Formats: sequence, C-alpha cells, structure tokens
Amino acid sequence: MKLTLSIPRSRPAHLASFSAPEGCEAPLLQLKGRGEVLIAERDPSAPVYHVNLPALAGGEEASFEVLALDSADAAAGISSHDADGELRVSLSGSPFMTFHHTTDYPKPVINPILTPNGTNMLREPMAAWGGGEHPWQRGLTLMQGAINGVDCWNERPNQPGYGRTAQDDISILHNALSLVIASENTWYEGDRALMSDSRWYRLYDSGRDAAVLDIALTLKASHGAVTIGDTKEGGFLCIRVNPSMNASADGEMRNAYGATDETGCWSLPSHWMDYYGPVGDEVAGFAIFDHPQNFRYPTTWHVRGYGLFAPNCWMFKPDHHLPEGGSMTFRWRVIVHTGDTAQADIANRFLDYVDGPRVVWA
Repeated sequence: MKLTLSIPRSRPAHLASFSAPEGCEAPLLQLKGRGEVLIAERDPSAPVYHVNLPALAGGEEASFEVLALDSADAAAGISSHDADGELRVSLSGSPFMTFHHTTDYPKPVINPILTPNGTNMLREPMAAWGGGEHPWQRGLTLMQGAINGVDCWNERPNQPGYGRTAQDDISILHNALSLVIASENTWYEGDRALMSDSRWYRLYDSGRDAAVLDIALTLKASHGAVTIGDTKEGGFLCIRVNPSMNASADGEMRNAYGATDETGCWSLPSHWMDYYGPVGDEVAGFAIFDHPQNFRYPTTWHVRGYGLFAPNCWMFKPDHHLPEGGSMTFRWRVIVHTGDTAQADIANRFLDYVDGPRVVWA
C-alpha cells in the first residue's frame, strides 16, 4: 500500500487522522518515506488511523510506503497501572497523570497531570478536596450545574438538590502508542437516577511537550427526559489549574481571538482557549479545543483568573431538553503543553483537529 499526505494550508501540521483503506484492520501501520519511519495506530472506536507528524511542514506533500503491523516497540510511549480505583499513567517514560475512578469521590476525576519535570499542573488533590474555596474543582472533571434542576457541579451529595456521578463500568485499553479509558456512568440526586453517560478519554503518544488527550461525552436520557439548564456552573469539561498558573498571579489565559484577560474571555465564544503559566521551574499550560460538531459551537467559556477553565455552552442560553431515550455527544481535545500559546503552536494544533492533513491511498 502507498499513501500521500498533504497539508491544506501554509502552516505546519502535528497530528494526522485518516480513514483506513478498505479491508485493512491492522492495529498499526508503518509509514516509511522521506527517510523517516512513522507509526499510525487504528482508533478503537472507528476505522481511522492516527499518526504524529513531527516534520511535515505547511503546504508540503509526502508519499509513504505502508506496511501493516501487529505490534510496535513498547520501550517508550504509554504505560499504565490500575489499582484500588486509581489508574496511574506514564507517558514517554515518566509519570503523567492519575485517573481516580473510585467511589470515594462524588465524581471521577483526573489529578495530577504532571509536567515533564514532575510538577502538578492541577490544583493539588486530597488536602484541598472538601475544604477551601471551590473544593469541587478537583482537577480535570466532567460536571454541570443544572441537570433537571439538580446541581451536579457543586458537591453536597447528601443534600437535596445536589448530585453526584457514579461509575458503572470501565474499560482500559492501551499499547505503546495510546491509552483509551471508556466508562459508563450514572448521574444521581441521592438515590434517584437523573441520566447516564458514556465517556472516553484517549491519550496519544505525542510526547511530553504537547500531549494530546481527546475526550468524548455522550449524555443519555436513560431515566426519563433530561433538561440541561442555563447556568454559568458548566462544562461539562472543567479544569482547575495549579495556583501558580492563575491568570490573577503570573499566568495567562488566551483565546482564539487574542483576548488575554477575564473581561475578554469569560462568557464569550471562542473555538479554543489556552491557560498557561509558571509551574515549578517550567512554563506549562492546557489548551482546550471545541469540536465543530459540538452543540452551540463555538462554545462560550467559564474561565476565571483564579484558575478555573471550562467550555460552557449553557450560560445565558435557553434550557435544552433531551426526550426520554435521547442523547447528545460532546467532543474536546486537550493539549497539555510546555511553553506559552505561541511556543506550543496552539493555533496550528487546533487546525489539526478541525482541518487535518489530506490523505490519498494508492
């Protein structure tokens, strides 16, 4: 097999996704050409392959000989260990993140997410949980403040009017090139089920300078009709950064239009948002990309100088109703990067997400 990749713009690409050739179900493809050998991995949920492009410039076209593979060298890439409801993930040979899927907390959460030098980019867990300001902003979570009138953002799960999210099932799949966490969950007020969801997190082996984490969330009206209300307490995706990164301290928020403060970013639409600042002896940040097929794209943002960071398409908008048996899906890409917005090339990475390289099979 042979394929040709071309970049449909004048700026570089970092990650390509392309449809599998007819009849090809190999888990991995070796792409050999231009003096390079690249490895593309098949997506577990669709006939699509993903490959990092560390050296393909804007406007360039390159041809590759393609060989189907069953496995790849696992010396680097991604490894994980799951025990006692904590999935610990390493990337490129060093600890990267921990996913807490235990019943000890009112919702599943990722914390920490570590810089290459091992500093947590999220507000510290455990000690802050249950105390201090906004203790429900635990790290990287999926939550919302108005589900059938129930607050599933703030955490008072034993009080009427407040909700929790319980995991029903989880599947963890990975090889040296990617990790996929897929789970089924139910949202409750007390013991009363409000709705269910299917969610997955996909981490790519894209290196520590710009790790790529794709997130998908499908909401399901499995327990009757669902109304998602007008609230600033929304996401669903929410990140709370390390206080040293706060825009009110020495950090910065920046949206796709160049706004760099809360006045220019909060409640306003943008295709993406980046939040970065000093952490330990490094500068690092998170960029969130809104998917073009998401409801009310481009989303408005609940982003604060004190470190909160959430795409929120619900604020100052009419309530949205899901009939019983209905569903809706959200997708986001999170770039965990070193450096500032320009150094991490966030604008071009967003274009990878929405308008990636073209592929022709021969």
